[in-house]
Amino acid sequence: MPQVTLFQLNDAHGYLEPHPELHWKAHGPELSVMGGFARIAGILNAARQEAPGGVLVFDNGDTFHGTPAVTLSKGEAAVPILNALGLSAMTGHWDFAYGPAQADRLASMLDYPFLAANCHPLTEEAPRFLPTTVCKANGLSIGVIGLAATILDKTMPPSFSAGLRFTDGIEETRAHAARLRAEGCDLVVVLSHLGLPQDCALAEAVDGLDVILSGHTHNRLDRPWIVNGAIIMQSGCHGSYLGRLDLSVEGGRITGHSHSLIPVSDDLPEDPENGGEKLVHGSGGMELLRAA
Repeated sequence: MPQVTLFQLNDAHGYLEPHPELHWKAHGPELSVMGGFARIAGILNAARQEAPGGVLVFDNGDTFHGTPAVTLSKGEAAVPILNALGLSAMTGHWDFAYGPAQADRLASMLDYPFLAANCHPLTEEAPRFLPTTVCKANGLSIGVIGLAATILDKTMPPSFSAGLRFTDGIEETRAHAARLRAEGCDLVVVLSHLGLPQDCALAEAVDGLDVILSGHTHNRLDRPWIVNGAIIMQSGCHGSYLGRLDLSVEGGRITGHSHSLIPVSDDLPEDPENGGEKLVHGSGGMELLRAA
């Protein structure tokens, strides 16, 4: 029975290195040092060694903005570090903070697609983002639909969405899901930056979705939510956690799943091939950070 592992990174907000993260305990708030993309690389590469060809990694966005150096470089400092992780696709929200033209430039610098099926150009000059992609893992075809934040042209500064219109993605998801199934995809995954409540509404409105990777609302879900048959997961923020979803698939449907919310804690080793110095300093990222 084919198996595939999906990893989710959402709402990192430019936190490339370890940082204090807030937790609420029974006795009250507590800080601990968490995150760091070198440790994230270690988790991902260990999983890839365990299951070669069966691991896909997705980024829900809010990636190219947040910390000073990433913001001052208009997101570009993060690009070589993200490319080193071997991601499969992303979508976004604050990634449009520097304007659509820079979002398009950032997308062109990535080794993987930036997806936004609910983003529609209003002018000929406006950028166009891919709506979907198909990923291969363990002989399975996984159709992925990207949904950027629907609020980009509603509550954000007008410069974020100049020349673009964003919808709630329901009609686009319904149409693309049907097309991807017709083209032979075994699973349909939605990579969303709508927010957890909106993703639940999406699952209710669109039948036949297998997984929704949810972002925007920074929820740390210890267990995925199941809505209308769709497995919905969200994994905190700042790269302090990774979500992992292991799926067993047969006949174009999920026959079993296992989920874990993985703390990226400071006791984890950094990746032996792309350790902290090599991943953050040697990949070109720190040169851009210094330039910023």
